[in-house]
Amino acid sequence: MQEPHAILARLGLAESESAVYLAMLRGARTARDIMKITRQKRPTVYYAIGKLEERGLVRDTGRGDERYAPEPPERLSTIVATRKKELDALAAEVKELLPSLTMRAHGAEKRPHVAFYEGAEAVKGVIMETLYCRGRHIDSIAPKDNFFWQVGHGFADAYVGERSARKIRTRNLWESPIDAKLRKRYYAGLSEIRLLPKVVQGRFATTVFLYDDKVLYISSLENAYALLVTSQEHHDTMTAFFDGLWAGSTLATR
Repeated sequence: MQEPHAILARLGLAESESAVYLAMLRGARTARDIMKITRQKRPTVYYAIGKLEERGLVRDTGRGDERYAPEPPERLSTIVATRKKELDALAAEVKELLPSLTMRAHGAEKRPHVAFYEGAEAVKGVIMETLYCRGRHIDSIAPKDNFFWQVGHGFADAYVGERSARKIRTRNLWESPIDAKLRKRYYAGLSEIRLLPKVVQGRFATTVFLYDDKVLYISSLENAYALLVTSQEHHDTMTAFFDGLWAGSTLATR
């Protein structure tokens, strides 16, 4: 189980709030006692108490020195339940808003444009967005040592598993095959895997995804960037190159 501070932080509590709240659960009732336990200054303690009152985790007892007391820890579950209701309501609002935003986005995307993403987390994000491709089809070209394996197999498993669950079909050109069990689990029935012609093997480090009217270039983890080109013309050009490589590829058997 995670440390209490980490869990409280995920609930939105600042470090000072968590420290004060936990000190009060241990019996501290006065600002002086809280300062001794947390080693925080008086203004910080009073500010944290005020924020905890707003969250409903601390109440004012009106008893002089022992003026403040924590609410029962079960109140944290109430906060989680409230947060869940808010998120469910937000999800419903986003779902209702998506059609109009999609129409606007598609209108804007009629003109070609290029987007640059930097940092491993940003690259992961734009990769996950490919799962929303309208055509439910992705072509990929991948070197043997690529971002997916470099960042950790957990991300690759999550992405490919979700892609399979969404019934997105793929054509994949790789430098080397993957384990037969993984191929059967994630690619059987939905995807084709072929090996790149030897003439291009070992000569590139960037993964390429082609889908809808987009081409996504994914660097190695060392460089950690992605380049997304939205252009039907560019997509068609790269698809022509892909088809040429596909024609010269071989079946991935292993």
